[in-house]
Amino acid sequence: MCRPGNRCFPDWKGFLFVTLAAPRPIRLVTFDLYDTLIELAPQRWERLGFALDKLGVAHDIEALRISDVHAEDYYTRENAKTPIRDLPKDEQEAFRIEYMRQWLEAAGISADFELAKAARHGYRAELDVAPQFSSYLPYSDVVESAQRLREAGVKRAIISNADADVTAFVTHLAIAHEMDLIVTSAVVGYEKPDIRTFQAAFEPLGIDPAEALHIGDQPRSDVVGALNAGMRAALIDRYARHDQANHEVPVMRDFDTLVNYVIENNTAAGYLPEVSAV
Repeated sequence: MCRPGNRCFPDWKGFLFVTLAAPRPIRLVTFDLYDTLIELAPQRWERLGFALDKLGVAHDIEALRISDVHAEDYYTRENAKTPIRDLPKDEQEAFRIEYMRQWLEAAGISADFELAKAARHGYRAELDVAPQFSSYLPYSDVVESAQRLREAGVKRAIISNADADVTAFVTHLAIAHEMDLIVTSAVVGYEKPDIRTFQAAFEPLGIDPAEALHIGDQPRSDVVGALNAGMRAALIDRYARHDQANHEVPVMRDFDTLVNYVIENNTAAGYLPEVSAV
């Protein structure tokens, strides 16, 4: 018997039924901020390359780009133990030098403490060239994709690990108006991958976590955290640094793919939301 709410398909003989549960809709998409919605311009690895040039250190910019994934994963692991911003100043600096050493070593550059420290200071100087607001730009597909999700009746929220409330920041970047909620770890008191960071988004919006999808660029903080919170997850890979074969969740290069994925899922789920205009 085909039960209500299920999709039923005749088997190859045409007289028995194979019954599959209909997929649940995706009623909320939450986004990581950095390297998901916005990009640093120039990129981190380009700025590190500038710093290494000034130090006379030979490097391969492609190796710096690829090894940035290793450095960011190191940051995520350590930040999950104790937020870096909460460490004493001397421990913060020691962490950032080790972060740099990890990045250089992963890029094939033998780095002792002194080189890592010099590269860290040079990299920091590159970041300080311009104010924060002028250093970041939204990716070109962000606003249109958020609009398409809104038109499809899907709520949108930002979940960002950041040292201060990012609301003014994303308002300046003309993203905030397309979001139903903005969650900053420093405000809620928890860092991704802590599930409470994700709960701070889907609970106020009244969404079952099984009907929410989080997308971000970090396998550990974004994907693992979202799955542990009971959500679905996807990995955004804007710089082609991840192999789908190594991940159990969808790996997407852009937000067109994301929106199409959500709409196809919701069509299969028979999701017909009431859509209100902004």
